[in-house]
Amino acid sequence: MCGWNKNILLTSIYIHRAFVWLPSTRMAQQPLLSLPEFQSVSTGTLVVKEPLNFWGGARVKPKDTKNSEPVYEPATDEIARAEVANNGKSITEAQVDIDVAWQCIEYYAGIAPTLSGRLEYWLINLTRWLHIQLPGGSFAYTRREPLGVCVGIGAWNYPFQIAAWKSAPAMACGNAMVFKPSPMTPVTAVMLAEIYKEAGVPDGLFNVVQGGAETGGLLCHHPMVAKVSFTGSVPTGKKVMEMAAKGVKQVTLELGGKSPLIIFKDCELENAIKGALMANFLTQGEVCLKKYLISVSDDSTVTVHQVTDIARAHRVAANLQAGTCYINNYNVGPVEVPFGGYKMSGFGRENGQVTIEYYSQLKTVVVEMGDVESIF
Repeated sequence: MCGWNKNILLTSIYIHRAFVWLPSTRMAQQPLLSLPEFQSVSTGTLVVKEPLNFWGGARVKPKDTKNSEPVYEPATDEIARAEVANNGKSITEAQVDIDVAWQCIEYYAGIAPTLSGRLEYWLINLTRWLHIQLPGGSFAYTRREPLGVCVGIGAWNYPFQIAAWKSAPAMACGNAMVFKPSPMTPVTAVMLAEIYKEAGVPDGLFNVVQGGAETGGLLCHHPMVAKVSFTGSVPTGKKVMEMAAKGVKQVTLELGGKSPLIIFKDCELENAIKGALMANFLTQGEVCLKKYLISVSDDSTVTVHQVTDIARAHRVAANLQAGTCYINNYNVGPVEVPFGGYKMSGFGRENGQVTIEYYSQLKTVVVEMGDVESIF
């Protein structure tokens, strides 16, 4: 991995392929913008002159024949070890996180060519493509287009994975992304930037800036930013939403929640215990899906664990006001499956095809084939 020094923990920003490396201790001891290395850096310098697309898109040619796979896979163990130092989780969990991130990148890289400057080829899960015939030979169609510059703000519990979950769909839709990791876990997002660079992602498409609340506020208020995707606490999510509203920016919020776990009386006890342990102690319990309430009953109280009456489990899930429910399992997150919450846990979704809708905008084009009628 270029620029990665295994002997010293470094923090960096990455803008237009330019790295500024800082010892993490300096990062913690001084305000970000007061450091001399940052004096020439401004969020206002990022300009997207035209829509760009991820690998395979019509407007961006791959760098030779390279893509992320040969760059990413040899570095998986190295990234996992860095994530352990970055976050403190076990190497076993870190390896899973890196693998999940790779699956996300691969998934959206596959979707990208279908979105490249074409008519709306499929309206998510509704039609193959939207072409409406109108009277007199006239017609209308839709185009799915990029938003522009998207901001991703990550949390400290899944630093690398969150960076991938936000950047891959954003770039697949033709957007640029400025990603700000948590100041407590600043390292591995920069490694992702290196991977994108080596894979041939165009200059300026993925950028990493470091900092805390002040930096996040600057990004949320920046007039060139079209969308903010935030993962973190409910109070901070509210502030992000308020700041983005001043510029009428689109927002995705993946916030914390207090999730109940239900164990029915007819459960297979050993599996239920395993599930309860995973639900409470995975990633040191630092998970938005952590189970704060374990209910052993037949009542519907958001994990429904180890039921043999699957019909009952479906009835309970249908009545829960929760964006993600698990039956007989916990924290299973295939990249094809949308993930997100209800109410105070936020809105918008990450993963799955539906996420394309949150990183793009739909344009309707109406074509008149006859004369213009006027009442004047």
